[in-house]
Amino acid sequence: MAAWSDLTNDILEHITSFLTFPDHCRFGAVCKNWSLVSKLRRYPPAPQLPWLVLEEEEETRKRKFYSLSEAKHYSIEIPELHGRYICGSSHGWLFAVDIKITGILINPFTRECYELPPFPAFSKKIDIPLYEKVPSDDIERIRGWTFEEMQIRIVFKAILSHDPKERSDFTAMILFGELNTPAFWRPGDLCWTIVDGQVGSMDDIVYFEENFYVLPSGIQLYVVDFEPKPKLREVGPEIGQDKKISKFFSFEVFHPLVGAPVWLTPNPW
Repeated sequence: MAAWSDLTNDILEHITSFLTFPDHCRFGAVCKNWSLVSKLRRYPPAPQLPWLVLEEEEETRKRKFYSLSEAKHYSIEIPELHGRYICGSSHGWLFAVDIKITGILINPFTRECYELPPFPAFSKKIDIPLYEKVPSDDIERIRGWTFEEMQIRIVFKAILSHDPKERSDFTAMILFGELNTPAFWRPGDLCWTIVDGQVGSMDDIVYFEENFYVLPSGIQLYVVDFEPKPKLREVGPEIGQDKKISKFFSFEVFHPLVGAPVWLTPNPW
């Protein structure tokens, strides 16, 4: 019987497809060769419960996670997330915004990362370069909000059409600004493209069967048409007032088991 050390890399890679993320990390710690194999990540991870994303540790600035399956905390050094607010999660990737209102799309475990273009202006009255000159703990307020609050409010929700590891032609869609305006970005784009046709504030956006659907604060549903010019189009009959769509969205709660505030979201990774 062959020793574990004699297993070929293709077999070792296949073994990693049955491992949860913590076991994947333990696998990579066995030896140098296994560490190299663990970093290839050519196979999707084994099905597992989502992790909760917690705040940074104040002293180490490591990002804290909570494994529901293990009932255990993990602190992971992810410099790209230092000082950033997590505004969305999709297909295992995180959308994160910093105090300068710039964003990244990052897989916290593989460390693959996309630099996102500057988000569309929050308001014509606000000069985005101002954030580059003011420290994050500045007590000055804009329109009654601190800079940290602005960082949180700039993107209401962010989702992906596909996993970037599986398809390079994915689309990222956000709801941003005071009216949660829809806008999208694709790899190679130099800026976000705003979707026209918005009526009122938007409450939610989902991706289903190759389409983005937007739910406003009302009783109608819209689909995003990308051609010839991106715009919202009403779909289906109007929903009766007595059947108005409602939902729960992200909210912060204190979980006694986790021991810290956590964010619950409708699309956990």
